[in-house]
Amino acid sequence: MEKKINNLPDFLIIGAGKSGTTSLDNYLKQHPQIFISERKEPNFFGYELNQLSDFSVKSEIDHYKGSVTNLEEYLKLFSSSQPGQLKGETSNTYMYHTTAAERIYHYNPNIKLIAILRQPAERLYSRFLHLARENELPSENFSDCFDKSSIWWWRNDLVKEGMYAQYLTKYYKLFDQNQIKIFLFEDLKSHPEKLFKDIFEFLNVDSSFEPNLSVEYNQSGFIKNKKIDAIFGAKGIINRGVKLLLPRKTLTALKNNHKLQKKIQTLRNRNLHKPKFDNNLKNKITNEIYLEDIKQLEKLIKRDLSHWYL
Repeated sequence: MEKKINNLPDFLIIGAGKSGTTSLDNYLKQHPQIFISERKEPNFFGYELNQLSDFSVKSEIDHYKGSVTNLEEYLKLFSSSQPGQLKGETSNTYMYHTTAAERIYHYNPNIKLIAILRQPAERLYSRFLHLARENELPSENFSDCFDKSSIWWWRNDLVKEGMYAQYLTKYYKLFDQNQIKIFLFEDLKSHPEKLFKDIFEFLNVDSSFEPNLSVEYNQSGFIKNKKIDAIFGAKGIINRGVKLLLPRKTLTALKNNHKLQKKIQTLRNRNLHKPKFDNNLKNKITNEIYLEDIKQLEKLIKRDLSHWYL
């Protein structure tokens, strides 16, 4: 008989990236019956079976090094949870990592899984703007995404991450469909209160709780003023200094201060230039790259997605 492992998560947010997962992560943390790891994207179930030697590309090596690959270290992420709280974490890589679904099932076949999905061409463009913000563009031109021999196709978080049906099919085969809850990005934008009520009901916690939704997290775009970003940005001097100098309890209190976080995020967002996504290009990407997968996704999640492609 296998020994029971304590402190494993009760639920996971498995992606997709640039679809609202950071917002879900931050808003769900407010619920008193929920504990979410302070560390976003530990990626444990995706990388547990890997070794550093499995990777040859710098971006993949860096991502692996920045992940939690040891079970003991992973369980520590939930050690601060209170008795009775549901434990969870967010790792967008679980959407596409080859072995993630099987490893999650191995550890907890009864786990609950949440995914939020965005129109895939829009998600790809948002990812492009995110990488622009980080000064890590895959190429100068977004239209390079049609080149199947390029980084746009072999790097998981670019074109491939938008193949939702391809990845989620594995989860639906392994887990009971009642353990999986799929939302759309437009649900978060149009009816956030209903979305969180649905999540709370899905997790079987108090669904009357209303999280503070005033802070907009993880906006993307080209940096307007690099000097301002170097001071106030996510990787700026102030943010790095605060993390180094302040104790964890103080940092947590600052993160939970919605007025302060709103001011910080507003300042950062004002320093971003977000070129409009050309509608003709969006349609071309949708029809030539994602259309078949979207139609498969409709069948999988039993939801009309024609507004994504018509």
